[in-house]
Amino acid sequence: MLLALTLLAAGLSGAAPAAAGPPSTATRAATCQGAVVHSVDAAQPGTLPSLCIAVGGVVRVVNTGPGSLLAEPATMTDCFYAAGTYQCRLIRTGTVRLSLAPGARELLVRVPAAVPGQPSTACSPAGSVVDLDTNDELRWWSPCLRAGATLRVVNLGPGLLSATPAGAVNCHYEAGIHACQFRRPASVVLTATVDATTRSVTAVAVR
Repeated sequence: MLLALTLLAAGLSGAAPAAAGPPSTATRAATCQGAVVHSVDAAQPGTLPSLCIAVGGVVRVVNTGPGSLLAEPATMTDCFYAAGTYQCRLIRTGTVRLSLAPGARELLVRVPAAVPGQPSTACSPAGSVVDLDTNDELRWWSPCLRAGATLRVVNLGPGLLSATPAGAVNCHYEAGIHACQFRRPASVVLTATVDATTRSVTAVAVR
């Protein structure tokens, strides 16, 4: 028995420690969320968290005032403010920096194209219909649609809607309605021309 314990101790002391190495792809993916809605409380003191949310998701910054948030680069998000809350749709991949005053605290958000196995609860589900009305006085906020959902631009005549990139979406016109189906995941700029003026919005399609 004494000999066995001696050999076991020698084996443990001589074992090389396991190399830490980089995290696996699965581990890195687990730190990211799909296209979800994530809320951050600006009233909480201290450093703001770093986030990873798939394109199409929404970052809500609550308990803050108007003009208190700056997104850089601005082309990656579509934000609006109401009732003490900023809601920022993540419309392109990359890394966006949200700066909050006072104190210019920063919130870094990494935006991948997708996170396999994670839900996209911030996006309209398959079978749903999202309408953008050219008669609406409020500005359009970027929608996110899952595959199988339909985006309609209503109260707009034929030939007055353009899409960039055109190959990512197929739009059909009938009776003042442009009904658009996305062919693949993409961020598509839709531009409607009404009485010589234009209004645009970036629509995000995800699987």
